[in-house]
Parts: sequence; C-alpha cells; structure tokens
Amino acid sequence: MAGKIAGALLAGLVCAALGVAAGLAGAQAAVWPSGTVTIVASTPVGSRQDIATRLVAQALSTAFGQPFTVENRPGGNGILAARDVKNAKPDGQTLLSSGNSPIAANPFLFKSLPYDPAKDFTAIAMITDGNPLVLAVNSSLPVRTVQEYVAYAKAHPGQLSNAGFGQLSWIMGSVLDKAAGIETLQVRYTSLAPSLTDTIEGRTTSTITTLDSVQPYVASGKLKLIATVGRERFPTIPDVPAIEEIYPGIAMEGWFVLLGPAGMSKDVVERINAAANTYLQQPDVQKKMLALGSIVHGNKTPEQVAAFMQDETSRWGKILKSLGIEPQ
Repeated sequence: MAGKIAGALLAGLVCAALGVAAGLAGAQAAVWPSGTVTIVASTPVGSRQDIATRLVAQALSTAFGQPFTVENRPGGNGILAARDVKNAKPDGQTLLSSGNSPIAANPFLFKSLPYDPAKDFTAIAMITDGNPLVLAVNSSLPVRTVQEYVAYAKAHPGQLSNAGFGQLSWIMGSVLDKAAGIETLQVRYTSLAPSLTDTIEGRTTSTITTLDSVQPYVASGKLKLIATVGRERFPTIPDVPAIEEIYPGIAMEGWFVLLGPAGMSKDVVERINAAANTYLQQPDVQKKMLALGSIVHGNKTPEQVAAFMQDETSRWGKILKSLGIEPQ
C-alpha cells in the first residue's frame, strides 16, 4: 500500500513538474519578443541576402513592436554565423539568415563543421525561394546563345575563362562544363566588382553572377546575357532561356532562409512565419525582390521550409559529388 501511495505521489509530482515547465514555455512564448531580436546574416552588408534580410527585419519590427536588427557575420562560407546562432539560446531572440551554402553545400565541402545543419536549427520561413544567377559573356565573344557558347568552347579549347564571385558561381561553371562536355578556366574572385570588370574588359570571357549586377552592362552593350542558371526563366527577362531547358537537371539556385537555434517554441516560430509570409506576399515587396534578382512566394510553412532544405541538401550533395569535389 505504501509503495502504491509513494508511486502515486511521484507520478503527481512529475505531472506537476511537466505542467510547470509547459506553463513556463507558454509564458516565454507569450512575452516574446522581449527586447531587440538579432538576425545574424551570413553575408556582408550590401549583399543581396543582406538587403532581403533587412526588408524582412523591418517588417517584423513593425509586426511585433520590437526592433529586429541585422548583424552581419560573414566568413568561413557562412560557418561563423551558423555556429553562433546554433550556440544561442532557443528563446527566439537570436535568429539566422542563411543562404544555401551553410546548410546545403558545407556538409559536402568540409570534413568537420561546428554545427549540424539537419539537427541544430529550427526552420522558420523562406526569405527568398530562388536567386538564380545568370551567364553573361564579353560583348566581343561571337556568341549569343548557350549552344553557340558551347560550340565556340569546343572549337577553341583552352580559350574560355569564367569569372566567378562566390561559391555558387564557380560550381555552376564547373557543372555547365561537365554537362556540355567543354572545359573553361574557373577563375575565383573574392569580390564582385573585379569579376565584372575583368569580363567587361576581356581578361575573362564570361561570368556567372547576379542579374542585378550585370543588367547595367547588358543595357550598355558591354556584356551579353545568354542564360539564367536557374530552373525556370526569370520573370523580368522572359526571353532569356534557363539552363534547365538546355541541360536538364543541372540548375542550381541560391535561396535565403530564416532559421533559429534548435528547440525554439513552436508558437514563436509560427508567429514569425505568419508575419514574414504576410509581408512577402505583398505585390510591391515581391516587385522589390525581383529587382534584386530574387523570386519570392511567401507561402511555405516551417515544416515545408525544413523539407525544402533537406531536398536541397540532397541535390547539392549529388551535384558536388558528381564533380569529384571532396570535403576539405
């Protein structure tokens, strides 16, 4: 009898403790945000990701009546920002704006990471659904289509070079080479401006880069735009074919997501997701994002964001392995 009583008392205490814990979690969610929320961005100030993140941060500040500030921590292919947010408290006060590299590419580029992309983060919202790059060539190169570009490369082996700023650029250049059966020199740059300058002045023959960065030079005739390297044609340049139309299965697009540390309150996650999506679905906002070269839908749930990242990680893994790229 005494044992049964003791067991009943223990069960009651456990239930009470669980109830208190649930109550505390509910209370924390109810008072969130408690002061400034920091969104750590994995890219420098002025980048496309930074601009898009700041637009969303401003909208969240308005929605929740507390400041959402963007803190840029570039470096290490996004590793520094991801590591810092992974180690933050899961109270919703520290979030991560991440591109595809820290989540989908880094597991196949580095033998060791200070975070696990699949386990250490809470998926919250898509900032942009697609950021396709474009393939532009020097105006003197006698090609106007991808097919002509490939034919020229085959007829002039060793004479083409691609200026790439950012990981996605040189990887996509290598992917295109493999699919087309050509070989171009992939020249990696640490900043955008010299990669454009060298292509304009003919030191390199092509560049795979952002649409917004090349549009002024395409308009002035200094560069020719021959393809987007995304899955579909970009809405603002419908006459320019997507690389997927020519070589199915090789398109690689960037994207930006809003994440938090693992273990965040579901209520807080859903509140941020709803506010972000409401903002991103506005036609004027989508127009601003298009001007940045980004496609935005603002319609994914946190669960759909998590599934998207998982699918993209698998896709990036297959492509990187097919190129023979080994983790360093």
